[in-house]
Amino acid sequence: MLVKRYEPFNDIRRSFDLVNAIINTIGEQATAQQEHIVDFRPKVNTRETEDAYHIEVELPGVKKSDVDISVDGNILTISGERNIKEEFKEEDYHRVESRYGVFSRSFTLPEKVDIENIEAEFVNGVLEITIPKLKVDNSSKKIEIK
Repeated sequence: MLVKRYEPFNDIRRSFDLVNAIINTIGEQATAQQEHIVDFRPKVNTRETEDAYHIEVELPGVKKSDVDISVDGNILTISGERNIKEEFKEEDYHRVESRYGVFSRSFTLPEKVDIENIEAEFVNGVLEITIPKLKVDNSSKKIEIK
């Protein structure tokens, strides 16, 4: 008979490993399904200045009319669709490449932003959204008690 040391956490550790393996396979299946639906995920740069927040979205091949920007509560959503069809013809050769995809990116806005004055500009395939900050008066004032 082999004497084996009892380690109570081994069973718990194996259970966690099994649960993690199941969760990872579910995530991989969902990602594989989404790749068929969403073929395009634009790159985003964000920066903050003294007066505003800036979001720059790279949208090569996307028309301005195919982009939608909306604010719902404190969530800014940029969505749209990219359709590109490249066709190359020669006498004995014909090639067609289509790239397309629906995209959507959402951002949670800070509390003190001026939602009414958000501006967007689309130049050379780059969408820049400027979200102005609300002016907060930090000056101190002594209040007299009457």
